[in-house]
Amino acid sequence: MSSLLLDIPSVLWPSIPQLMVGCVILIVLKKYYNSHIQPWVFAKFYPSLANYHVTCREIKRQHFASMKSHKSADPQLRKKGALRILEIGPGPGYNFEFYPPNSELTAVEVNRFFEEQFFEKQADHPHIKMDRFVVGFAEDMKDVPDNSVDIVVSTMVLCSVRSVEGALKEVHRVLAPGGKYYYWEHVLDPENIWARLGQHLASYTYYDLLFGCQLNRKSGEIVKANKAGYSHIEHQRFRTPPEKGFEFLSFFHSAHAKGIATK
Repeated sequence: MSSLLLDIPSVLWPSIPQLMVGCVILIVLKKYYNSHIQPWVFAKFYPSLANYHVTCREIKRQHFASMKSHKSADPQLRKKGALRILEIGPGPGYNFEFYPPNSELTAVEVNRFFEEQFFEKQADHPHIKMDRFVVGFAEDMKDVPDNSVDIVVSTMVLCSVRSVEGALKEVHRVLAPGGKYYYWEHVLDPENIWARLGQHLASYTYYDLLFGCQLNRKSGEIVKANKAGYSHIEHQRFRTPPEKGFEFLSFFHSAHAKGIATK
């Protein structure tokens, strides 16, 4: 036994360089993954979701249609028929086409790698003004004043925030009286047990790790619970159409909730 123990260092010695490299990699990942690596990976991956947004474009158009009849709390914007809009987590800006002309848009985005894409979209959407890009969390929008925006929008965002309840309270705070919060979220499938199983497995393994997203959240139910104190909530569960070429993945991702919460 003693001779075997003495032989261990000689057995491990050839592997020490690989072990050292592995330790350095783990240290770097632990320090920089959530703040740099994962956001960079997600920003590079996100454009591949364009197919999802093409599939859902008409449903989204109907969802945002009532925004055009909303009156701004700002007298100057009201004269122009424009709105002050804040979108949480806009990514590359798939929702910008739905916003009323002359509106002023602020983005609150935790992923700083989307900032360049945000301002590049001004050329694609000249009907709106890209006003501000704020790097921050939905649960702590400290750079956005109270009662300062007419509309808040989030699509596919509550799945990744640290606290859904905290985000909803912040949305309520920044909205002007009578302002509206348009939400659109994928949620835990309420009907299909196999879809739920897949959502749980993905959320606790690679999906949260790679994309910072939890497929098994009940975001719609949390909004409906209305702990933030909205005056009225229009809420609807629905399923998105299968994405061409991604029918299998769509099976685990089709359960959604959307709605409009009024302050």
